[in-house]
Amino acid sequence: MPEPLHIQIALNAPPEHIFRALTDELPAWFAEFADVSLADQHYDFWGRFTPGTPDREAGKHPLSDVQVGQSYRYDWTLNNEPTQVRVQLLPQNERTLVVIQHVEMNPEHAIGTNTNEDFWFLSLENLRRHLDGKPPVRCDFSTLPSTGDVHHTVEVDAAPDVVFEALIKPEQLNRWITSNAKIEPHVGGAFDLGWSGVAPLKILELVPNEKIAYQWEEAADAPATVVTWTLEGSGGKTRVTLVHSGFAPDTPTGGIQSGWLNFASWLKSLSEYGADWEPAIKRLTPELQPFYPGIMGTSQSKLEAVT
Repeated sequence: MPEPLHIQIALNAPPEHIFRALTDELPAWFAEFADVSLADQHYDFWGRFTPGTPDREAGKHPLSDVQVGQSYRYDWTLNNEPTQVRVQLLPQNERTLVVIQHVEMNPEHAIGTNTNEDFWFLSLENLRRHLDGKPPVRCDFSTLPSTGDVHHTVEVDAAPDVVFEALIKPEQLNRWITSNAKIEPHVGGAFDLGWSGVAPLKILELVPNEKIAYQWEEAADAPATVVTWTLEGSGGKTRVTLVHSGFAPDTPTGGIQSGWLNFASWLKSLSEYGADWEPAIKRLTPELQPFYPGIMGTSQSKLEAVT
C-alpha cells in the first residue's frame, strides 16, 4: 500500500474542544454541509468547499473505529478512488496534537500523497482559526479555475508593514513558504527561495508596504510568469491580493491555484498570530524538505514518533 499522506498540527485547545469541532462544527470551517453521527457511523460532508464539489449522495463517508475525544476513521471516495482518513488527537501538556493520515486504499491506482496536501494544510489552519474565533480562508472548488491565471484575495487582521515583512524578509519567508530564502530587496534584485534546481527569481516591482512582484520561472522550458502581491491597508488591517499571471487561458493550473491559496492562508495567520505561529507539519523525504517551511524539516523526528 502507498505511503499515506501524514500531516499534523499542534493546537492550543483541549482534545474535547477539538473533537467537538471535528464532529459537530464542520460547516463553520471544513465543509459547506455536514451530517455526522457517531451512533449511526457516518461522517458525511459535501458541497463547494470539498474537492470535487460532491452532492449529498456523493458526500457519504462510512465511519469506523471511533474513540470519542481521541480518534476515528472514515472512508472517502476521492477522484473515483477509495481512500481512508484517519484522525488522532494526542494531548501534549496544554496543547493537543491533531494527526491526519490520508491513506490510498488501491495501490494500483494511487492518487499520490501530494494530491490533497493543500486541502489538508488549509483545513487544519482553518481548524486552528475556528477554535480561536477567527474566520476561515475558504477554498470554493465550484469557482476555483482549473486553467489560466491565479487570483486570490484575503483579509488580514494586521497592518501592511507586518504583512510586507512576511513577504520580503528571509527569516519570515522561511516560516511559511521555504527554508533557505535569500533576498536582495530592490528592483532587479534576487528573490531566491533556495529551492533545489530552481534559479533565483528577479524582483520586478517593489513598493514598501504596498507591492512586490517577481518573475516566476521554475524550469528553463517553463513559460515566464509573474507573481504579484498587492497590499491595501485600512484601519490597521490589510487586504492582500495575489495574482500569478502570464499563463495561457488553457494552461492547467488547478494545483497552482490551491497551492497559492494555502500560502495566502499561511501568510495571513503568520501576520496575525506573530512569532508563536507555526504551520501544520507534513512527513517529507529529505529531498523535498527545502521546498517547505523550515520548521517542517526540523520536525520530522516528531512525526516519526507518532503511530
